[in-house]
Amino acid sequence: MRNKSFKISRYQVTPSEFSIQINDGEKQSLQPKFIEVLVYLAKNYGRVVPRDELVDHIWGQDSFVGEKSLTNAIWHLRKTLTNVEGEEEIIKTIRKAGYQLMAEPQWQTMPLTINNISSPELIESSINYSVDNSIENSVDNSEYQEQGINKNRQSERSPEISSSSTKKTKINSTYALLTLIVSLLVLLVIQQLPNDDPPKITAITKHPGSELFPAPSPDGRFLVYSQVLTNKATNLFMKDTHQVELPPKQLTFDNATEGHSVWSNDGQYLYFSRKDKTNNSCHYIQLKVLSQQETKLATCPMQGGYYYLDISPDDHILAVYNKGALAKRTGIYFIDLKSKNFAMTRFSCDSDCKYKDRDMAFSPDGKYMAVSRRINRLSENIYLINLATKITEQLTFDEEDIVGMSWFGSSQKLVFATQRADNKFGYVINIESRVSQALDLIGFSYPSIAKQSQQLYYQERKENSSLMSLQLNDDIASSPFPVLQSSFTYESPDYSPVTDLVVFSSNESGFDELWSAKPDGSARKQLTNLKQTIRYPKWSHDGQKVAFLAPLSEDRGDGIYIYSIENERVTLLKSPFVQHNRPNWSFDDNAIISAIYGDNHTDIYSINIADASTKRLTYDGARYGVMTSLDTLLYTKLKRGLWQKNITNIHAVDKVIDGDFFNTLYAWTYHQGHVYYQKTFDDHYQLIAYDVEKKIQTPLVRLPLNSISQSDSITYLSTKERLLYTSSSFPQANIKMIPTSNLF
Repeated sequence: MRNKSFKISRYQVTPSEFSIQINDGEKQSLQPKFIEVLVYLAKNYGRVVPRDELVDHIWGQDSFVGEKSLTNAIWHLRKTLTNVEGEEEIIKTIRKAGYQLMAEPQWQTMPLTINNISSPELIESSINYSVDNSIENSVDNSEYQEQGINKNRQSERSPEISSSSTKKTKINSTYALLTLIVSLLVLLVIQQLPNDDPPKITAITKHPGSELFPAPSPDGRFLVYSQVLTNKATNLFMKDTHQVELPPKQLTFDNATEGHSVWSNDGQYLYFSRKDKTNNSCHYIQLKVLSQQETKLATCPMQGGYYYLDISPDDHILAVYNKGALAKRTGIYFIDLKSKNFAMTRFSCDSDCKYKDRDMAFSPDGKYMAVSRRINRLSENIYLINLATKITEQLTFDEEDIVGMSWFGSSQKLVFATQRADNKFGYVINIESRVSQALDLIGFSYPSIAKQSQQLYYQERKENSSLMSLQLNDDIASSPFPVLQSSFTYESPDYSPVTDLVVFSSNESGFDELWSAKPDGSARKQLTNLKQTIRYPKWSHDGQKVAFLAPLSEDRGDGIYIYSIENERVTLLKSPFVQHNRPNWSFDDNAIISAIYGDNHTDIYSINIADASTKRLTYDGARYGVMTSLDTLLYTKLKRGLWQKNITNIHAVDKVIDGDFFNTLYAWTYHQGHVYYQKTFDDHYQLIAYDVEKKIQTPLVRLPLNSISQSDSITYLSTKERLLYTSSSFPQANIKMIPTSNLF
């Protein structure tokens, strides 16, 4: 019954298409979860369905999805199932009880289709037979006309023969006519079957490496993008989309990194960011495309890798992702392009904010701005802001990471990309109806619409990560070999010698869940079924529990969860904070240590598991730490280097490894006096072992750039004398184009 269509009042519900249609009107596509809620209410017609039951059935019994996701689904369903004045509402809220469907669903049987014919060969022979008979009985064929005259003459000679022949002719004619009708009906059914032909997609780039952040000129003729190649600077290139066979034109020639770019609406200027690590500088640049003349508009922050920007329809305002000198956090700023000194003002909230604005897109009429607003690294959604009144409305819910958005049409539709469990998806949301439509485009991210030609350009990118093992005690130098490698992602490994198991996160189930496996990758087992993103699992020292990071309910930040090996249950750490970093364990397993993000500072805290009491351990911006004894904390901070302190002494800090030799935040681990870590060089990576007591560094292996995830963990397999780490291959990313008329 799950996919069976049904009617509610005047509305046709088709679960297989995730659509609702009023009478013979236009179909409206809804998110799958919304339709699942409606189907469940329909299957339970006649009773009040409790909210908890709906959450458990739709989002899973272990899901910490919260109340707001269900409330959002009911809101959208009610908006779609709009009643005429005076009618009783279709979905009724029963106070303190749940929801009840008030109109009885009329379940529909599946119509007979061509699939009911037992043999495909019969279809073909039936069609051929009917065509042959229609020709045979055609009065326009001279040969058969002559045969008809001869038959008439024969009938004059013999009435019996004539009568018999006439009867046979009528029978044959009737049979042929029926056959023809059946054949025509079959052909009609075939013609009316859904056209599954994919939309026409044009590959604009297909170079080795990654072409990122497409920026089409207003007329769609030229496309600018950032090109990332191994061991080369990231510069801007421009492609003639009418002559894709021609090589692109290079626009910038420097050793810096050029990021997102956007054209002015008159097609004369290009705006982009330029970050030069060598000179410790970052600027937003205006480039006059014809003359190649550059102008520096404003500085940009050195921290971070994404510099979002967009321009207003009148070309007066450039919106950029930035951080002013007095600002507490990054956000959106407006640069006045008509002022002499390019005056810059902050648009985003900066005090008492529970979020951070990142990406932005002006509507074509200039009245609104769509903004991606991040609560934490596991929760980011799109909001619509009226630029005149500042009234803000949330457009998306329960998204993890927004990876690009762009308006098209007359300010009525917004196309956006989202990343969930390391997979990228595209959607179009109708601003008026709030209905979203999924785009069946692989690896869809960073969409950009050519404003005049209305062509959709997007970045197609798929990334896989695997677990790699490096043997340390071989007589002959060893090379890393894969432990877990497939089309799925395997990340954040951590090993327990007590259980002889590795825990990690993987999207094999469609969500990033907690998994375990033997060190050789065998005996793989899914441990959680939260149906949401989890990150950074860590074993307790006794091997009985695993701590990890996952989102709280909508708008509440992230939380630290603890999985028990003994009873296979997940509990939420009662932390007073809502912005945590990667968890680890105190030396006695009685507390969780984690960096806590705050408005005034970010430092490592200890959070007691029993009573939720907290203690601040660092005072210098620490980001990640490991307890090497009851009182000793080994940790990293944004300033390069590895640091150590006794947590009983507030301010006494020792430098263990200098920043010139240690330049990673998270890709390191500690075991019995040795630190194993990843170091980045200009043209390669290295895995290095460091003896803390003797202060001796030993290079273990030299690897290509991007072959180790710098933001992921490394773990030491003490029973095997191996290192286990996350490897990510250099991603191939190409830019493609599709006319919006082919999609919508």
